[in-house]
Order: sequence, then structure tokens, then C-alpha cells
Amino acid sequence: MKRIGQIFLWGSLALVALWVIPSVVNLMTLEGYSTPFTLYSCTVHDFTALDRGEGSDFRFIDTKGNVYGDEAQPMFYASLLASKGALPDSIEGRKISLEEIEKNKVIVSVRPKDVNKTSAPVYLLMESVPERLELQDPEDALVSRKDGIYVYNMEKNVLLEEKTARLRKALDSLGFAYPAKLFAGNPSHHKAYDEGYLVTDARSRVFQLKQVNGTVQVRTFPQADNLGVKYLTITEFENHATLGYLVDADSRLHMLVPDGRVLPTGVTYVPEKEDLLVVGDLFYYTVKTSDDKGEHFWALRSSDFYPVASYERAYPSGRSLPGLRFTSSLDNWVKPRFK
Repeated sequence: MKRIGQIFLWGSLALVALWVIPSVVNLMTLEGYSTPFTLYSCTVHDFTALDRGEGSDFRFIDTKGNVYGDEAQPMFYASLLASKGALPDSIEGRKISLEEIEKNKVIVSVRPKDVNKTSAPVYLLMESVPERLELQDPEDALVSRKDGIYVYNMEKNVLLEEKTARLRKALDSLGFAYPAKLFAGNPSHHKAYDEGYLVTDARSRVFQLKQVNGTVQVRTFPQADNLGVKYLTITEFENHATLGYLVDADSRLHMLVPDGRVLPTGVTYVPEKEDLLVVGDLFYYTVKTSDDKGEHFWALRSSDFYPVASYERAYPSGRSLPGLRFTSSLDNWVKPRFK
């Protein structure tokens, strides 16, 4: 018994050493590193990185080393340029206004922790056409099970049988295969409008579930049927340019637009392992994916999301001491892992 206790003690000390020593060494030896904020410019037509420079003024440097002022990013700094009377009247032959610029600003940020998580299959169901014009807190919820999707009233915690039957009939008429695999929505009244949920069925086909005047309406997107969608997120921006973003089985990003089309972007994105940042404006969307090796940028034309440029920035090479870890930047789980 004493021998077993000694083995346990020494084993515990070894695990603690594998955890503490590499962490301390890495903390003392590794240098911090940050990358500059980078966007594609509609005036320079190149990626420009924000740089503080030697003085107090910001400057922008393109991939060729050319230096610019705020005029390199008139969409992002439109209000500032307008206050100085320096906002252009037109860009790329198109007349622009401050109101139109602000309406078309888009920012999306997704981290692996947002993707690699588990949650109860309960989804709050908003009314997309509220009586008082402003979105209200949801009263019902969708509950996904192996044999179907059910609608419950949350206050009374009762199954709404008639509403569930109508939803089931609508799903069956479109060939929905149970159980549902992915749900993407934003059940919050802090937005201009509601598009319900984007959902994939057991065959990875994409559907939209949206409550209109108390009835859950269902829509499908045939162009996405053969993509093998493994991740999706819904977008509800003021400009209505997209309905959502889809990632297919080959880690390719697609834009789902309101008329039902699925537009390829040329962007490669692995949701489980990479951060995603999308900054869009009236002319171009800058898409950045990043992992532990570096950053990858794409510029997409806002009108059709066609890729017009790409750029890569590798992180400085450095080696950390391998050891035991209990947390990761990729998920929220606390568990032992050797890295």
C-alpha cells in the first residue's frame, strides 16, 4: 500500500512538473507579437496595414511599402473624413454618401471557441413580423430531437401541438431528413430585423425556419444541397446583402444571399481551428482567417463576392517548450492535453 502511495505521489509530481515548468519557461522566454489591422482599400486597390509611425498620426502601408493617410480607407473612416470635408463624392465611378456608407458596414467575428461548443438543442423562436413593429422577446422555442423539431411555449412549458404539426408538414413537404444537425440564429431584439434560423438536416441540406405571423415558414436552398455544409452562420445586417455564410465539406466559404443563390468566395476557412474576421463595406469585403502559423487575407467584391486579391502574413517563427496544458484557445473545455 505504501508503494502504491509513493507511485501516486511521484506520478502527481511529474504531471505538475510537466504543466508548471514549460509554462514558466515559455512565459519568461517567448516574446509577444501583434499584427497590424489590415483592410483592402477601395482607393489604393491593395491591402493596407495600419501603422502608428514615428508621430501621433496614423498611417497606412500597402503590401509594396507605399505610405498613405486616412484617404486609403475612406469607407472605414468615413465619418472622420466627412468631418474634415475630405470624403470623396465618388469612388470607382460611383456616387457615395455618408448614409449609404454607414448602412453597408459589415463586421463578423467567429472564433473556434464559438464553433467547438456544445449546447442544449433548444432555440428561441422570434416573431419576424411583430405587431408593434419592433422585435419582441420570444415566447416560443424550437426543440430539436431525433424524430423531429417541436415548438414549445416557454412560459407554460407546454408543447404547441398544432404549431408543431404545421411545421412538420412544411418540413416533410421539402424532404427534411431528421435529425437536424446545425442551427444558426440570433434570437435577440437588438437588431433591425429577424431572419429566424438557418438549419441543416441529416443530409446537410440547408433550410431556413422563420416565424411569420405566428406560423413557422420553411425555405430550402437547392444550390447548397451538394456542398456538405459543415458550418453556417446567419447574418442580419442593415444592407440585406447576405442571409448567411456557409462552409462546405472542403472548408470553402460561400455567401448565401437573400434570393437563394449560393456564391463561392475562393476563401478557405477551417472553423474548428481558425479565427474568422469579415469587414465589409460598400465596395469590398476583407476576409481574414488566422491560426497559430499566420494570417490569410482575401478581398471580395461586394457586388458578387468575387475574389479580387489575396495576401498572407506569417507569424515570426519561435519554439515553445512542449508540456501539459489544461486549456486551449480552440475550445472551452478544461482537460489535460499535451502540446
